[in-house]
Amino acid sequence: MKEQIKLNVFYPHPPEKVWQALTDCRILNAWMMKNDFKPRLGHKFKFESNSLPGIKTIIHCEVVELEKPKRLACTWQDEITSQPSLVIWTLNPAEGGTQLQLQHQHEYATTFVAGMSPDLKQINTRPGLFIYEQPTSNFNKQTYHTSSVQMAAREELNSLLNHKDSKEEWNYRLNYQLPQTLQNHMKSI
Repeated sequence: MKEQIKLNVFYPHPPEKVWQALTDCRILNAWMMKNDFKPRLGHKFKFESNSLPGIKTIIHCEVVELEKPKRLACTWQDEITSQPSLVIWTLNPAEGGTQLQLQHQHEYATTFVAGMSPDLKQINTRPGLFIYEQPTSNFNKQTYHTSSVQMAAREELNSLLNHKDSKEEWNYRLNYQLPQTLQNHMKSI
């Protein structure tokens, strides 16, 4: 099981500007990925990336918490690994700017279904967020039709997209792409 990723980054911009960079789909497109995000509780959206040559990655998400301009939480499930997780953004005003914290909780789906995560008590989710989107009867049929070759390929791909790579990807986006985007879009934000 992958562990939680937790990163803290300071930006010399007010929380409202950093919030807009997290919630405006045009600005998200500039530093994150192509998307159809809307800052609305329950909104389902996706990120699209062509970061791996010849592979288009689609990440399915849903806004599960929205507290402007302090906190944003979204489910996160890419089509490659099929491992649901949770991404939480927390913005705190700091002298001269904003302290942004990112948490990417990879164990989210397992703990949600088991109902054991204390973090989920803070999140305004729809009941059965994952349970109803993948009915048990369909799950059994899908599992039955998954060949051992497909399962081996998925495991190999999962090992390529490990926790370290995910942390490095977030680190790059938060420490290089987002600051550059904030600087370039400050006049329009």
